[in-house]
Amino acid sequence: RDSRDSSAAMVLWMIGLGLGDEGDISVKGLKAVQRSAYVYLEAYTSILPGLDRETLAAAYGVSEIIEADRELVESGCEEMLDR
Repeated sequence: RDSRDSSAAMVLWMIGLGLGDEGDISVKGLKAVQRSAYVYLEAYTSILPGLDRETLAAAYGVSEIIEADRELVESGCEEMLDR
């Protein structure tokens, strides 16, 4: 949900981070991340050597990135949608 407007419809963005480091995100992707109330990092199939959620959160200017592990990805999607 866009944190600027509490009446806005919820939107689910899937944003690729690129292959190298935190700087590989697109400009449009970064803007979407910064406008989001909740940011998840899919950590089940993606491997980002040397990067952790805290590093990404600091680079993207967000307070928290929530890890979406295998259990959340496969069984807990409702948790994400209920927020």
